[in-house]
Amino acid sequence: MKLTVHALRNEIIGNHKEIQTPYGKRLITYADYTASGRTVQFIEKYLLALQESYANSHTEDSYTGKAMTTYIHQAEKRIKALLNATDDHYVMPVGTGSTGAIQKLCEILGLYVPPTLNHFLKGPLEDHLKQVPVVFIGPYEHHSNDLIWRESIAEVVHIALNAQGGIDLDDLKDKLARPQYENRLKIGSFSAASNVSGVRSPLYEIADILHANAALACFDFAASGPYVAIDMNHDATSYFDAIYLSPHKFLGGPGSSGLLVIHKKIYDCSTSPTIAGGGTVDYVSSFGYDFTADPEAREKAGTPGILQILKTCLALELKDEIGIEKIETIERQYIAIVMGHLSENSNIEILGPLDPNKRISILSFNIKYNGGYLHHRFVARLLNDLFGIQSRAGCACAGPYGHALLGIDKDTSENYRNFIRMGTHSLKPGWVRVNFHYAMSSEQVKFIIDAINFIADFGYLFLQDYQLDYKSGAWTPIAFDMENTISHFGILAALENKDQAWPETASDVSGAIYSDYLDQAGALARQLEKTFKPAFKSYDDANMESNRWFYVLNM
Repeated sequence: MKLTVHALRNEIIGNHKEIQTPYGKRLITYADYTASGRTVQFIEKYLLALQESYANSHTEDSYTGKAMTTYIHQAEKRIKALLNATDDHYVMPVGTGSTGAIQKLCEILGLYVPPTLNHFLKGPLEDHLKQVPVVFIGPYEHHSNDLIWRESIAEVVHIALNAQGGIDLDDLKDKLARPQYENRLKIGSFSAASNVSGVRSPLYEIADILHANAALACFDFAASGPYVAIDMNHDATSYFDAIYLSPHKFLGGPGSSGLLVIHKKIYDCSTSPTIAGGGTVDYVSSFGYDFTADPEAREKAGTPGILQILKTCLALELKDEIGIEKIETIERQYIAIVMGHLSENSNIEILGPLDPNKRISILSFNIKYNGGYLHHRFVARLLNDLFGIQSRAGCACAGPYGHALLGIDKDTSENYRNFIRMGTHSLKPGWVRVNFHYAMSSEQVKFIIDAINFIADFGYLFLQDYQLDYKSGAWTPIAFDMENTISHFGILAALENKDQAWPETASDVSGAIYSDYLDQAGALARQLEKTFKPAFKSYDDANMESNRWFYVLNM
C-alpha cells in the first residue's frame, strides 16, 4: 500500500499539541524540520513491538540476540540500497548526526588529534606538518563540516561563493590544482545544500572536479537528506566517496543514529579501529589481541545503538515510500509560492539566492524596521506567541556563511566576538529560519506566509510587551513565563502517564483556526498602536550602542 502525504500528515505526533502563550492557547505549527524531524506514530508502535524481542546484538545463540542481530543486518543492507551504495561501501552508525559522522571520517582518515594532544604537538611538529592532508570545504558549511577539520591536523582551504550565491566551481578547480597541494591527500567536503538559505550544490559536478584532481568527494546531507535523492554511485567519475547523514531530521527519525557511509578504499584495515573495545575483536588474551577483519564490525565498539539503527532505516524507508519525485514536486511548489509572496513585502529581507529553483524549501529572513531591524529572536518569539509557529532564530551553526549573507566585515565581526566574550550575546546578528515541509498542508503554508507578513508590518508594536535580557539575548513577555507551562520531566511524570493513550493525530487542522489566530493578532496590534511610543532603549556602553542594529523598548 502506497502511503499518501495526507495519511502521513495525520500520523505525525504533535500535530494537535496546544501550547499556552501570552496571548492564549495556540496549536503548534511546526516549521523547524531543518533542525529536527518529528516522530511518526506507526513507526513508534512498530519499534515498541520489536522491543518485545530486544537484547544486545552481540550473540546469535539466543532468540533475542539472534533477532536483534538479524534486524540490524537487514537495516544496514536496506540503508545501502536506499543510498545506491554497494558491498564496496561500509555503513557506520554514529551517535550524533552528521557531526558524529564527520568526526568519525576524520578519525578514520587519521586526521583527528585530541585537543589536548593537539596543543602539545602543533608547536614541536610544525615543520613536519607541511605535507599534511588538505581539506577543501564550501562557502556555506555547517560548523560541523568546518570546525572538525580546522581542529584536525589537516590544512583547510575554503572555496568561495560565486556571483549567484552558489559554490564557485572555478575557484575549486584553481585551488585543487595549486602546486603546494600536489602529492598530498586531498579531501573535498561539501554541504549538499545550505541549512540557512537552502541553496543546492551541484554535487555531481563537484565530485567530477574532485576526482579529476585526485581528491576524495565527501558530502554532508544533513540539511537536504530528507528531501532529495542520494546516489552514491551516480557514474564512473561523479560518485561519492563518503556521505554524512542526520536521520533525526527525517520524518520518523528523532532518536535515530547519525550515519557515515564510506567507500571501502577509504578504510585502512591495517590500523586499529577508531575505538577499541567489545565487539571489535576476534580474540583477546593477556598475550595479544586480534581485531576483526570486518570494518563495519570494527567500528561498532560496545553495544550498538540497536533501536537507533533500526529507526534510521525506517526513516529512510519512509522517505522512499512517499517518493522523491513527490517530495521534490511539493517542496518546489511551496518554496516558489512562499518566496513569491514574501519578496513583495519590503520589510522582509530574504537571505541567499532568490531563485527558488536553486533551493530546497528552507527560508531564512530578517524583518526590517525604521532603518534597522527587529531582533531575530524577538521575531521567532512572536511567531510562537501569536501564532504557535515553531521556527528557529540564530546563526544556524553557519557563522562564516552568515558573515557573507549579512555583509559583516572583519572589524565588525571582532566587535561582536568581544561583546560575546564579555557576556553580552544580544548584539550577535542572525536570522529567523523556517522550512516548508512536504508534509505540511497548503493551509499551513499560507498561514506561515500570512504570519510572517503580519510581523513584518506590525511586529514592532509588540516591542511594548517584551523585555530583552541584554546578556543572554532572550526576549521574554513582561507578564508571562513560558517555563511555567512546560511539564516536569522525570520517572514520576512517566508513571503518571502509564495509562495514557497514544496522542491524537488524526484529521487535518481547519483553516478557520489559522484565520482566528490572525484576527486575534490584528486586534492586539490595533490596541497596541494606541499606546506605542518609540522611546527606544540604548546600551550604556558606547561601543555596544554603536553596534546595535535592532530596536528595543524594555531592557
